[in-house]
Amino acid sequence: MNLESYLALTPEAIKILKGNGCWSRSWSKVKVTKGFDPTRIAGTIFRGEVRIGNLEGEFVPSDGIKRYAGIFDANLHNVVIGDNCHISNVNGWLSNLIIEDNVLMENVGSIVCQGETSFGNGHAIEVLNEGGGRELKITAMTSAQTAYLSTMYRHDDALIKALNQIADNYAGGVRSHRATIGEGAKLFHCQNIVNVNIGQGAILRGIQNLKEGTIASSHDAPTFVGDGVIAKDFIIQKGAHVSDGALLSSTLIGEASKIGKQFSAENSVMFCNSEGFHSEVCSIFGGPYTVTHHRSTLLIAGMFSFFNAGSGTNQSNHMYKLGPLHQGILERGSKTGSSSYLLWPSRVGAFSAIMGKHYANFDSSDFPFSYVNEDGGQSTLVPGMNFFTVGTMRDGLKWPTRDRRKNSDKLDQLNFEVLSPYTGQKMMRGQSILLELYSGAEKGQEYVSHQGILIKRLLLKTCSRYYRLALEKYLGDVLVSRLEGNPAMVLKDLTTPPEGAEDGNSTWIDVSGLLCTQPRLNNLLEQIKAGEVTTQHALQSELEMIHDSYALDEWSWVQQAIPEVYSFESITSENLMTVLEKWKVSSNKLLNMVEMDASKEFEGTVRTGFGIDGHQSEDFEKVRGTFESNSFKKQLDEMRQAVEGNYDRSLSILNKL
Repeated sequence: MNLESYLALTPEAIKILKGNGCWSRSWSKVKVTKGFDPTRIAGTIFRGEVRIGNLEGEFVPSDGIKRYAGIFDANLHNVVIGDNCHISNVNGWLSNLIIEDNVLMENVGSIVCQGETSFGNGHAIEVLNEGGGRELKITAMTSAQTAYLSTMYRHDDALIKALNQIADNYAGGVRSHRATIGEGAKLFHCQNIVNVNIGQGAILRGIQNLKEGTIASSHDAPTFVGDGVIAKDFIIQKGAHVSDGALLSSTLIGEASKIGKQFSAENSVMFCNSEGFHSEVCSIFGGPYTVTHHRSTLLIAGMFSFFNAGSGTNQSNHMYKLGPLHQGILERGSKTGSSSYLLWPSRVGAFSAIMGKHYANFDSSDFPFSYVNEDGGQSTLVPGMNFFTVGTMRDGLKWPTRDRRKNSDKLDQLNFEVLSPYTGQKMMRGQSILLELYSGAEKGQEYVSHQGILIKRLLLKTCSRYYRLALEKYLGDVLVSRLEGNPAMVLKDLTTPPEGAEDGNSTWIDVSGLLCTQPRLNNLLEQIKAGEVTTQHALQSELEMIHDSYALDEWSWVQQAIPEVYSFESITSENLMTVLEKWKVSSNKLLNMVEMDASKEFEGTVRTGFGIDGHQSEDFEKVRGTFESNSFKKQLDEMRQAVEGNYDRSLSILNKL
C-alpha cells in the first residue's frame, strides 16, 4: 500500500456517503484511491486518519453466500484498508489497523491496537521449570531448536544473552502502533481482538478473546483460530488449527499443530504437528509431535517430543518443600500408559513405554526402547524390548507421513529416524552397562539397581542381546543404503571418512527433533556468541545446514561403530559381508518379532466383546478382518521381500570391491 497515492474525497463522494448513513467529524482525514466507489460504503463512522483502497469484486466463502467488496455498518479509527475488502457489522471499533487486500470481515466486535506493541514477540515464558530460570522469549520464528538452546543451555551466559538479543531484535523489527490483518484473511463472528497481528490467509471464526499475540499464516499454510478460543501473550505459527474453547496463556503453538476441545496451556510450547485436546499442560517443552488427547491428563514441567500421553498421565514437579522447582525429561518417542504417574525429577530413555506409578526419581536415559514398569511400588526396567513391538515400528513409519506442514519455509528441523547414531550410541552404552551389571551381580539377586531403577538380573544378558540385534540391524541398514546409493563405489569409499563430515567418534544429541553431532552444534553456538549470527533468519539458515549434514555425519559414525560393535581391527570387504549377513538375519528376526506382537491383536481374549449373541469369530473377522489381510501384515511381508532384494544387490556390489 502506497499511502502517498491516496486522494481526498470529492464533495460528491461525501454527499453519497452521508446519504448512506456515514458520518465523520473531519472528512478531510478520509482518503481514498483513484476510482473510489462511495456507493459501496454504508452506515460507517470514520474517525482519525482513514485510508480506503478500491472496492470492487466479490467473495464467495465456504458458506456459499456471495459478499461484495465494501464497508457496511462499521466503526473505523486510524485504519488503512486495502483493495477489494468486505467489512460488515462491526459492533465495536476497528482501530489502528492495516487491513491488507482481499480481507473478509463480518460480525466482529472490537479489533484494535492499543499503543506500541510487539504482538507477543519477545514475551518471556517460564517453560519447563515453573519456578523460573529457563525463561524463553517466544517469537513467530522460534523453532523447536532455538527454543531448545534457550531453554537447555542456561549454563552458558554469553549464549543466552545472544539468543535473547536475537529474539529482542526480531520483536523490535515487528514492533508497531498498528496491527496488521494480512492479505486474504477472513474473520467471522469474533468478539475481541487486541494487539494481534494476523497473517495472510488466516481464518478466524467465533473467537472469544485474543490479546497480545501473533497468528502467523500464509496462503500455502493458512492458520485457523476458531470458536471460543481465549489467548493472551501467544504465538500461533503457520498452518496451526486452534479451536473449540482452547485456553492459551504465554504459549507458543507450532506449525500445523492441532489444539482444541477445551485444551488449556500455560507457559508452554508445543512445536510442529503436536496435538492437544481436552488436556492441561503447564510449563512444558512440547517438542514436535507432542500429543495429548485425554481430559484427565496433566503434563507439567516436562520435556517431550514424538510423544503420546495415555489417559490420566500425570507428573508432580514439587515435594511440598521449596515449591514446584523440579522437571523431567522423556526423550523422543516415549509413551505413557493410562493413569501413569512420574515424580520429577526423572529422565526416561528414548522410545520407552512408561506404565504404572513411579514415586522414586530415576534416570533410564542409557536404555532406549525400554519398558518402564511398576512392581510392588518400585520402578523396574526391561531394556531394549520396546524396539521389537508393533507400536514402535508403526510410529517410525507414520511420523513422516503425518507431517502436516504445507509451508515451504518450515521452522522445525526434523529427523524422523528411529534408529540413528543418537539411539545407536545409547544402545552401545546400554549394552555395556547391562553386561557390567551382570558380571557384578550375585546369583541369588533378583534385581540390580542402576540410576534409581531396578532391572531383573535374569534379563541383563537377554536385554544386552536385544541391543546387539538392533545395532546389527541399524549398521546394516546404513551400509545397504550406502551401497545402493553408489553401486560403482570402491572399498576406499567405504573406509575413508567422508569429506566435510564430523569425527565419527563425536557424541550425538537430539536438539528437539534435530539429530546432530555435539561439535557441529557447538560450532554454531560459538558463532552466535561471537556475533556472527544475529538474526532469526540467519539462525534458521544455520540450523538448516546442520540438518542437511545428517547423512554425511551418520556415515562417519557408522564407519567407526562397525569395528567397535563387531570387534573388527579394520573394515575390509570380507568384514562388510559379515555385517551384511548379520543385517539380513537381524532384519528378519525383527520383522518376525514385530509380526508376532501384531498377531496378538487377533488372538485369544482380544475377541472378548465380539459376537454378543454368539458367532464370535465371524463377528470379529467382519469388524477387524483377519491378520493375513491386515494392511500392516502386508507391509511386513513387503519389508521381508525388500530385505531379500537389498541383500542380493548389496552382496553383488561387495563381491566386486
